[in-house]
Amino acid sequence: MDVNATMKSCRPRIATTRALAAAAYVVLSVLLHACGGSGSEAPESLPQASSDRGPGPSPAGPGPGPGGAAIVAWGDSWTSGVGAVDGMSFPDQLQSLTARTVFNGGVSGQTSDQIAARQGGAPALLTLPGNTLPASGLVVIQDQSTFPVSAEGPASITGTLSGIHGTLSFNGSNLVFQADQAGTARTVPPQSAFDPDTFGSQSEINVFWMGSNNFSDPEGVKSDIAKAVAFLSTGKFIVLGLLNAGSEPRGSAPYDLITQLNTDLAASYPNNYLDIRAILVASYDPSSPQDVADHGNDVPPASLKNDDEHPNEAGYAIVAQQVAGIIRAKGW
Repeated sequence: MDVNATMKSCRPRIATTRALAAAAYVVLSVLLHACGGSGSEAPESLPQASSDRGPGPSPAGPGPGPGGAAIVAWGDSWTSGVGAVDGMSFPDQLQSLTARTVFNGGVSGQTSDQIAARQGGAPALLTLPGNTLPASGLVVIQDQSTFPVSAEGPASITGTLSGIHGTLSFNGSNLVFQADQAGTARTVPPQSAFDPDTFGSQSEINVFWMGSNNFSDPEGVKSDIAKAVAFLSTGKFIVLGLLNAGSEPRGSAPYDLITQLNTDLAASYPNNYLDIRAILVASYDPSSPQDVADHGNDVPPASLKNDDEHPNEAGYAIVAQQVAGIIRAKGW
């Protein structure tokens, strides 16, 4: 399989981002389980939407109290925080706002199937050379249904392949797997599922912002989100609508695809969907000619973006405030 073809985005993307390190997965997994999701730091102040902005929703009010369920955010560059300075992604700001543990599961450039494979709802199907795991050492994966680990991150994922626990990583060109313990060579059937060591599927609140890099396959996006939701053992989840870029205004083909996909997601998850695109569009600055033009084109305003499509710190602050508002309203 051509990894470059698999990883290719349907529209230009920033090539680099804050890749998740394997250590972050391990440490935050321990925190989520051992601490029960309780944060220990006091909330910090967040950038607020300007009071002279358009008639968009006002900030959602104070966040839910500390000590509640931890939060796990799954997504791509919008979740990892491309467009914001370090420490100001929406998960970062959500953690400050709620004083809870928030895991940032965003990896830039990944498609919804890659995200669902990392989350556990739709495990990657792997085939080894000769359908055999060697007695020891790394084995380069011969074929895979998707790449849960990619050049942008995470560094590696632990999990189980055909009953064998080990680590899945990316060597720059291919996925590679190494069992935890050496032994005899073992048979691994073709297209065996790699089940990641998951967390966040029990009592945690999950936030899904998936599909930015493959919205041209809306049925695939909806299927991946449905599998990720079905994998949960809790009804505490939020699905965020996708954003259209400044170059994807009302009347363009991408705009039609994105807004229809958002409409479908709203219908599928009426009690768990957040139309963050409409909220950001409505939060334009009427004193800014560019923002007024953006509002007329039904795209998120330039004042809330770092580039054509990624929010800036103020944009991510609105996302964090709105997510916190839902959590507070639902008593999660």
